[in-house]
Amino acid sequence: MISVRNIYKNFGDLKVLKGVSCEIEKGEKIVIIGPSGSGKSTFLRCMNLLEEPTYGEVWVDDDLVTPIDPYLHRDVIRASRTYGKMKAAALANGDADNTALDDRLIHEIKEKDLLHEKNEGGEYKALMKKLYKENAMDVNLARQRIGMVFQQFNLFNNLNILNNITLAPIKLKSMPRAQAEERAFQLLDRIGLRDKAEAYPAQLSGGQKQRIAIVRALAMDPEIMLFDEPTSALDPEMVGEVLDVMKELAHTGMTMVVVTHEMGFAREVGTRLLFMDEGRILEEAPPTEFFSNPKTQRAQDFLSKVL
Repeated sequence: MISVRNIYKNFGDLKVLKGVSCEIEKGEKIVIIGPSGSGKSTFLRCMNLLEEPTYGEVWVDDDLVTPIDPYLHRDVIRASRTYGKMKAAALANGDADNTALDDRLIHEIKEKDLLHEKNEGGEYKALMKKLYKENAMDVNLARQRIGMVFQQFNLFNNLNILNNITLAPIKLKSMPRAQAEERAFQLLDRIGLRDKAEAYPAQLSGGQKQRIAIVRALAMDPEIMLFDEPTSALDPEMVGEVLDVMKELAHTGMTMVVVTHEMGFAREVGTRLLFMDEGRILEEAPPTEFFSNPKTQRAQDFLSKVL
């Protein structure tokens, strides 16, 4: 459902993501863990373009939601002036016109980041435009398919809970207010907070706010749910009530990607676990395999401190 391909994210000179790739299938529960500062939240935010990758591509199903990255398309590299000049020089020096030469030139162009330094020619630009036109999707349409739950809730403090939940369906999906409110009450019943419909966020506990944030995202009927450390801002006694809602959602078959420090949740709910450190995915495995037999020394050190 989501394909992340060779994502890099830089903030000035700070390189936060360094070539991250991941395929997320329908129904999977992907749990992303790792030390603070490892790039987990930035990786998650790149999935729905809250952060735009510096390089790389993000696809939702077969729809591209980032600009074309020329380095991920061999045909684009071959259409560039850079490639043409390098190949002509190689052939003049006696190299054979074969697949090995082609692979070497493409690798060299990628390694030296040469396409971003050139004003490439007409064929190159035409191919880039064609690829984008054939595959690109409006990012706002993509976001309607991807629900997001944040660490700090991000509820609208000037709206009551009912209006927090109904705002997006009414504004973005043109849903009649009566229908949106009916759906909101169904969701509030599901988490046991129907009596809070007229309350405002400031009147709720942290756990209640986060449960409201989850059903607000569900009100858009998303195909995928992203959770960015949804319990890290909560008092310990409130963590369980939020995790219970997330577990129930997982049991419905929702595709989920969760950044968390809750190792028990990762072990119980995750179908696949990604361990990140210093902007890279170091390990990828089912939770039982990862927790019982981490392959890297960095993962072993991490687990020794958190378990």
